[in-house]
Amino acid sequence: MKWSIGAGPRSIDPGLFKGGTEVRFGKTTVVLCDDEFELGRKAATDVASKIRDLLARQEVVRIIFAAGESQMSFYNGLAVEPNIAWHRIVCFNMDDFYDTGMPEKYTCGFQTRSQLYDRVQPKEVHLVRYNAADPYEEARRYERIMRDAGEFDILCQGIGTSGHLALNEPFDADFQDEAWVRVVKLAEQSKIQLREDPNFKALGYIPSMGITMTLPALLSARYIFTMVPLALKRPILEKLFALSSPTVELPASILLHFDGTLYIDRSSCPSKLKILCE
Repeated sequence: MKWSIGAGPRSIDPGLFKGGTEVRFGKTTVVLCDDEFELGRKAATDVASKIRDLLARQEVVRIIFAAGESQMSFYNGLAVEPNIAWHRIVCFNMDDFYDTGMPEKYTCGFQTRSQLYDRVQPKEVHLVRYNAADPYEEARRYERIMRDAGEFDILCQGIGTSGHLALNEPFDADFQDEAWVRVVKLAEQSKIQLREDPNFKALGYIPSMGITMTLPALLSARYIFTMVPLALKRPILEKLFALSSPTVELPASILLHFDGTLYIDRSSCPSKLKILCE
């Protein structure tokens, strides 16, 4: 197996098994980084490069973003990337909790605003209203905004410890969903993860409901970047890399069928790639 010389992230592939130089999870390229900070820098560099490329060819770029601990180092990197015309970028949050009594500072929208949007001042920011009077009407409102906006250019996301993408939970996700936004129940595993997330931990509980973009909406983006650092994500990546076809038991397995980039670090690296993580 060939390695690039020098420090920095390394691309890997079932080349591990086929003599290549890059690891793939189906159509998705896997990039191994030393730790969450290098992962954040590498992902930010790649996403920023794609943004600049798109802005050179079109007036507005539309990006979907996620909240959560796994995205923090990525946002720190992206916020300081130079020469990005943020005044031509429209941002969408992929999901949020639904709880009319929850303080705003524990919402996904607040996290993405404080960690990224307030630092870069995009052209537009669209958030789920976590405290809307009617969650189903809010889902319809958010879907109308997205469908009216036009094509999504970039998706930046993580994978939850339940295997969810956004809040599309195991056995409650639909790979062919005709809706773009749904009201959902959070899986217990997702609640466990989020109760330990430093962004939400002080709340003391996690709401049982959420409003989320569906998988077809998320994966309609032309370019897909998935950031999955930290040891708590290793068990779900172990399950993910054991699969050869998508299953609603693990919604993130749909990435097998999509071109994109999956960033992992040595802490999250599954045992199937152990030789590369040492």
